[in-house]
Amino acid sequence: MPGYPYGWIWAGGFFLLAVIVVLSSPVVINGFVRRIGENDDAELSVKALFGLIRYRYKVPFMSMDGLAVNVDEQVSASGAGLNTWKEFNDKIDPDKVVSTIEKYKQILRLTKDLKGWIKDTLARVHLTEWRWTTSLGTGDAMWTAMATGAVWSVKTGILGLLSQMVHVKSGPVMEVHPNFSQPAFRTEWSCIAQIRFGYAILAGLQLLVRMKKWKGGVKAWQNILFRA
Repeated sequence: MPGYPYGWIWAGGFFLLAVIVVLSSPVVINGFVRRIGENDDAELSVKALFGLIRYRYKVPFMSMDGLAVNVDEQVSASGAGLNTWKEFNDKIDPDKVVSTIEKYKQILRLTKDLKGWIKDTLARVHLTEWRWTTSLGTGDAMWTAMATGAVWSVKTGILGLLSQMVHVKSGPVMEVHPNFSQPAFRTEWSCIAQIRFGYAILAGLQLLVRMKKWKGGVKAWQNILFRA
């Protein structure tokens, strides 16, 4: 039949183009944290496949309870036409922090060269936006000036360390405003990072292979992460 082979060629070319577009599409990660006085809120959102896959984690409220932090959490996810939404409360205390650290130490021991995997994955990440503004005051001019210098040092140190691990694509915006008139503290941080969908898939497969190379594999991870 005339033209029949060309139809398959066109279909194959279109399929190949679609795969290239999908693998080249960005996974966009947005992070946001704000503290004004005693009020805190934070949000992390991830979009992939041009918004077809979405994940959002939000902490609209945090409060101190002695040495513990009470956290209200909201999680929403959507993909393949399905949407889920959860809201729950959590308490972060010193015991939970120690337990979490211990869990990740065990994961580090169970996974072949996990640090190398993290380093290689971060090298594929492009930081396209970084904004961090802070306003603070202690009520005393000298201590406010010293605190301002200390905050600047912390900010530049964090950004310097980060720039060694990821690609910083645009000039970061960082500001520290001293308030000499009264005690005050306000900080707001936001960033946008991107990684190609293909690299994200590859990183996931590499992690899975590393997990399976050690005794227990994926099941060991699950036992550690979801253990009470």
